[in-house]
Amino acid sequence: MRGAFRRGDHYDVAFAGAGLAGLSLAVRLAALPDPPRIALIDPRSNPPRDRTWCHWQLHEHPFTAAVTHRWYHWEVCGMNRPAAARRSPHPYTRIPSDRFFEVAAGKLSDLSHVQFYNGCSVAHMDESPDGAILHLTDGRTICSDWVFDSRPELNCNAPWRQIFRGLELHSNAANLNKEKVTLMDFVSAGGEGIRFFYVLPLDAHTVLVEDTWLVHGGQTPPLNNESILNYAREKLAPVDWTIRHQEEGNLPMGQTLSNRYPLPRNHRPRIIPWGTPAGALRASSGYAFSRIQRASDRMTEAWQKNGRPDPACVRESPLLDRMDRVFLRAMARHPEQAPDFFCRLFDRVPPGALIRFLESEPLAADLWHVMRALPAAPFLAAAIR
Repeated sequence: MRGAFRRGDHYDVAFAGAGLAGLSLAVRLAALPDPPRIALIDPRSNPPRDRTWCHWQLHEHPFTAAVTHRWYHWEVCGMNRPAAARRSPHPYTRIPSDRFFEVAAGKLSDLSHVQFYNGCSVAHMDESPDGAILHLTDGRTICSDWVFDSRPELNCNAPWRQIFRGLELHSNAANLNKEKVTLMDFVSAGGEGIRFFYVLPLDAHTVLVEDTWLVHGGQTPPLNNESILNYAREKLAPVDWTIRHQEEGNLPMGQTLSNRYPLPRNHRPRIIPWGTPAGALRASSGYAFSRIQRASDRMTEAWQKNGRPDPACVRESPLLDRMDRVFLRAMARHPEQAPDFFCRLFDRVPPGALIRFLESEPLAADLWHVMRALPAAPFLAAAIR
C-alpha cells in the first residue's frame, strides 16, 4: 500500500473527525517519546464555540488549561419535591469547545509528525489487511495504517436522545449566586418527553441556561429562545437579559456500538469506531468527556506497549452498560416518574459515591448506594425484561 503513495501521504494513524474524541487521543499519541505520524481530518477550518463540556474532575488530563469554571455546590429540583442541594468533594468543571480546540491546537500545530486536513471530510474509505485508503471530499487521498472514525452515525440506533438549546445570558442588573449550579430543574415529564433546565452561573451577571429534553429517538421537542428567557426572568432574576451566545445539541443515549460497518468488526480491523460511535456517551446521562479521556489513556498505553491500537480500549464497564439499559427501560415505561428517579439519586446517594457513578468509575459500594436509592418495583420489572 505504501508504494502507491508518496511518503508524505502515508500516516501511522488517521482521525476521521477531529472533535473532542479525536483530539483527546491525538494529543496523547503525539506526546509519546516515539510518536506515530498523525493525520487529522475535519470539515471545520475554524471550529466554533458550539457546545460546552462539563464533568466532575476526578483526575488530571491534558486539557486542564481549557477549564474556565469550577463549582463545588450543585442542586437538582423536582417538580413536586424540595431541591436536593449538595456540596461536592470534586469540582464540577466547564470546558467551552473553543477553549478545548485552542488548547489542543497549541499542543499539535507545530509538530512535524502531525498534519491537519481542515475544510474537508472523509468521503469513503477502502481497507486492506495492512491499512486503509481515505478518499477526502476535496479530491485528495491519503493512506494510513490505522483509522479512528468518530464521524456521526448516519443511522443511529439510540432509543433516546438528549436534545437541548442553551443561551448565554447577561444582565448588569442581575446578582446571581455564582457558587452553585443547577444540574436539573424539572418542569414536565410524560409521553412527550422529560424536560428540565440546566443552569451554569458564569459570574454574578452572566449565566448559561439550557432547555433540555430527553425524548424517544424519533421525537422533536419544541425549543425556542423565549422559553429560556422566560425561565431566566422567573427563576433567576426579573431583568432584561441579553443573549450573548447560543448553542444546541442532539445526543444519542443508549445506542449500541456503531452499525456504520455492515461487516463483522473482525473483517474491518484497521478502522476503529471512536468517540460517540463507540459508545463514549453515558447512556443514562449523556456525559462523555471523562469517558473519552479514560479511553484515550488506555489506547495510548496500548500503543506505547504494542506499537498498535487495541480496539478493546473503547469498552467501558459492561455492568454499567447493563444498569444504564435498565434505567432507560424503566424511564420509558414510567416517564412521569423520571424526575423522581433522578432526584432520588441526587438526594439519597452520598455525593462522592454519586460522582464516581456518574463519571463511570464506581466502587462496589457506590453501586449498592445507587440501587438502594431507586424505587424497587419499576427497576426490578425493567431488569427482568
